[in-house]
Amino acid sequence: MPTAPAGDAFALLVSDFLASLYEAHPTLAASLGLHAYDGRVPDLSERARADRTSALRTQAARAAAIPDAALPADDRHDATLLRLAIDEEIFELEALRDVERNPLAYAGAVDVSSYVKRDYAPLEQRITALAEHLRRIPEVLATARATLRPPLPRPFVDTAIDVYEGTVAYHESDLTAAARAAGPGDVWTAFERGNAAALAALRTFLQYLADQQPRAGDEFAIGEERFRMMLRTGEMVDLDLDRLLEIGRRDLDENTQRLRAACEAAAPGLAVRDAIKRQGADHPPADRLIEEAARVLDELRAFVEARGIVTIPSDVPCRVEPTPPFLRWAFAMMDTAGPFEPSSDSFYYVTPPEPGWTAAQTEEWLTKFDYATLRDVGVHEVYPGHYVHFLHVRRLGRPLRQVLTSYAFVEGWAHDCEAVMLEQGFRPDDAALRIAQLAEALLRDVRFIAAIEMHTRGMRVEDAAALFVDHAYLEPLPAEKEAVRGTFDPGYLNYTLGKLMVRRLRDDARAQAGGGFDLRAFHDALLGLGAPPVPLARRTLLGDAAGVLPD
Repeated sequence: MPTAPAGDAFALLVSDFLASLYEAHPTLAASLGLHAYDGRVPDLSERARADRTSALRTQAARAAAIPDAALPADDRHDATLLRLAIDEEIFELEALRDVERNPLAYAGAVDVSSYVKRDYAPLEQRITALAEHLRRIPEVLATARATLRPPLPRPFVDTAIDVYEGTVAYHESDLTAAARAAGPGDVWTAFERGNAAALAALRTFLQYLADQQPRAGDEFAIGEERFRMMLRTGEMVDLDLDRLLEIGRRDLDENTQRLRAACEAAAPGLAVRDAIKRQGADHPPADRLIEEAARVLDELRAFVEARGIVTIPSDVPCRVEPTPPFLRWAFAMMDTAGPFEPSSDSFYYVTPPEPGWTAAQTEEWLTKFDYATLRDVGVHEVYPGHYVHFLHVRRLGRPLRQVLTSYAFVEGWAHDCEAVMLEQGFRPDDAALRIAQLAEALLRDVRFIAAIEMHTRGMRVEDAAALFVDHAYLEPLPAEKEAVRGTFDPGYLNYTLGKLMVRRLRDDARAQAGGGFDLRAFHDALLGLGAPPVPLARRTLLGDAAGVLPD
């Protein structure tokens, strides 16, 4: 039976954990909307990481001493969430050790875009905090040079050069233009001084990365043991990897058959690749890509509301903008307002072709933004995907659930939404949309397989790129980018993993409820948990954690 002392001890532990999390990761705290942490950067030195690990182990012991049976139901859910988060961070610090092998591990600490893109405080106040953050970027990058252990994996170095070159371009142009709006005076002077120091440090770091290129290696894999631990601590999934590969390949085969049928219906006699290529040619020109991406969102929102798929908790639309230069390793992404953010501004980023690309490269990139795919991506990122999800998270009122998120839940929800929209009757006669949805499903299936194969079975980047060409029907340039992403993002199998778990959970909830099943009520209850590992959501909603994946 729940007892008050246990509940009090757990509440104190949650408070202590979150306070220590914010202290260790101040840029995370600021991104959540806790602007008392503005202007601060994390200490990623070896000593600080050792201290953080020690603190986490102490908190793990405190969590283990609180019996679940003594807690009310909501706290039992949150206690599991907390224990997993502690285990996951210890795993990242002790086993993955990304700060020693991946220059991208420092990119978040030098990202200062949040100070100028959201009006959460008067501009002068934000630029003052920005100047302090800029002043500290040299120490972050000095720690990076001291901590990274060459030879570094070549895909990490090459991607990092692109990211940090984009960061330099952002500091030179957009960031400076935004700060200049504060007007002349002490604030502008502090910004100029801080930005000059940050730019000098960024250019020095870029030279360091360029110096690493000749000796960069091909060893990027985290290995089977760490891959399985990543899934256990992050997603509560503990399955043999051969079994996971079997599940992923089966989903790939099923979606391949569906895509072939959809292409045959839309273009009889035309090969699948040719049907997709023909559809890919129907895209907006580069200078209208953002406008067209924005145009489809009103249609998506209206359908979600009319069909009662999930509650949309706000009338405020997100802003559709080009992806900032330092984030252009992805085709599109959602940057939602943090759960504690005073400003609700959220950004749907769509990545345009690079200005220096050839006409052929530009056309190849734009083939992933045909009009049907823009709708499917809009479903995933905005309505009813990530944007709607994090609107729910903003109103939860339980900080632990607002802060701790599962990769598979977040991406699984959004990816599953793509199929749910069509199952609920969105544009039923639009054959191109069905093809786009299935093509995106195949892309995520190949990510699933490539992540496991590259990190545990020795698959090379070029072989993974060939998988994306052969089975996801990508052109060579986006296929290479997808394969490279998998080298530093082994968790990108979670799109398919999460989708399969969310679908199994909903199917079982429907079977349990029978004729009384209400889709919107179920989705609202699911998102009302935040974004926990899906097996934990299943345990909370259905009372069991068995059968999380298809049989």
